Amino acid sequence: MRRSLTVAILGIALLFCVAIVVVYVSIGSVIKTAVETYGSAITQVTVTLQEADFSSASGETTLLNLAVANPANFISEISFLFPNIDIQIDPQTVGSDVMVIKRLEIEAPEIIYEITNTGDNLRTIRANVKKAVAEERQGRFLPDAPGVTKKFIINDLYVTNGVVIVHAKNLAGKKVTALLDTIHLEDLGRAENGLGPAELVDKIYGPIIQETTLAALSTDLNLSDQALNILRGASDETEEVLNRIRKLLEK
Repeated sequence: MRRSLTVAILGIALLFCVAIVVVYVSIGSVIKTAVETYGSAITQVTVTLQEADFSSASGETTLLNLAVANPANFISEISFLFPNIDIQIDPQTVGSDVMVIKRLEIEAPEIIYEITNTGDNLRTIRANVKKAVAEERQGRFLPDAPGVTKKFIINDLYVTNGVVIVHAKNLAGKKVTALLDTIHLEDLGRAENGLGPAELVDKIYGPIIQETTLAALSTDLNLSDQALNILRGASDETEEVLNRIRKLLEK
């Protein structure tokens, strides 16, 4: 199973809200407000951060308890919870048009994947991200906020000790949990010479949906109705992934 890649990409999807603003702002006391503002605007759900500790000399930043709420009409209160995120910014790129995050490590993330008869929470968030991308390209995404035109590159991203929790209607309140392996992703945004905040999220959300779908189908969850819904929602995915889904359903 490739659940580990699921969390790595999921971690990036939410973490981008943090990294983008942390790099630009460079003031610890302002990071919390910036992360919550940008994150909520891009995902169209409430993003909260308990605490941030930033060093302007080293570029090292620690974020505690970053939480992303679930969209409306879903049962779980949150879709993502990141207890601890360590970020190392390249201080020499803070004043440039393209800022570089040298290393970003997400420790023990918790990702809630909720499936209903009409869809899932991750595809709902993706639709919101698509809208943010369109606004960003037209210069209408948070036009009064500082740094919205900045672009970003992440050299190395690690995800350690992650967990995916699957919710589905036919579970009657029960959950299925999958442990995640350590993940390492490299050079996010490098080929494009940097990505804007919404564009970065949009770029990584395809793999999020693909791998999360496969992770859900790879559990021992009884996915009769849910599997059909997943396949309906997978119309935006590659033929390779669809074939992998079909093989899982045939088992």
